[in-house]
Amino acid sequence: MNQPFVLFILGALVALSGCSKDPGGYHREEYKVVKFEDVPPDLKIPTKAWEALSFQAAPDAHGAESEKADTSNKEIVFSDVTVFLVDKNPGILKEEAIKFELPRGGGEIDLSQYLNDRQGSFYVGFEFPAFTEATQSKVLFVSRARKRRLGDIIYGAGCNQILDITNKYNLAMKGEGLKVNTTRERHISVLGGTFLFSAEKAGTIYVAQVSFVDPTHKNLFCEAP
Repeated sequence: MNQPFVLFILGALVALSGCSKDPGGYHREEYKVVKFEDVPPDLKIPTKAWEALSFQAAPDAHGAESEKADTSNKEIVFSDVTVFLVDKNPGILKEEAIKFELPRGGGEIDLSQYLNDRQGSFYVGFEFPAFTEATQSKVLFVSRARKRRLGDIIYGAGCNQILDITNKYNLAMKGEGLKVNTTRERHISVLGGTFLFSAEKAGTIYVAQVSFVDPTHKNLFCEAP
């Protein structure tokens, strides 16, 4: 596991986790709504990630797992998830604030369609309604971005690395969200991959996924799993 990257992405979430009456960040009154109608493409989820999402095992940021639980009698349901991209610096996004309404189960967002060719920062936020009143919840990030060094910092977790970001994610989404920067495509190294969500309520497990891609920078991504 790429420890520096784990600390980087979790540190970014912690830094943005302050909760206030007006958290700012990705929270806005108005958004340009983009509604996806198409069913998301099939997604290959690593076995360890699926075990965590179905609460059979819980890998932490270092890859450790807990004892497996029996989930054979639990129904799996694809659930709603909403994504927000919001400018921190003016003109980074083609619209100041964008709200993506994805189909049940989630979908794939091509970042190149929504970003201008400028350097600066923007916020990323998520809403997964199934978390409300859930008895168990999980958020994982499966990296599809290559490692690369920019100055003294290594960006990207590496191919198919699985990070459990549940606690830091929950705190961050009450604040500004996740802030990423487009300078030298740093945002791709942080977002390139798939966010996986699951929540258990009354014996049913609700799941969704959001993948970020950018076909104009294929060299920064891993080969398809």
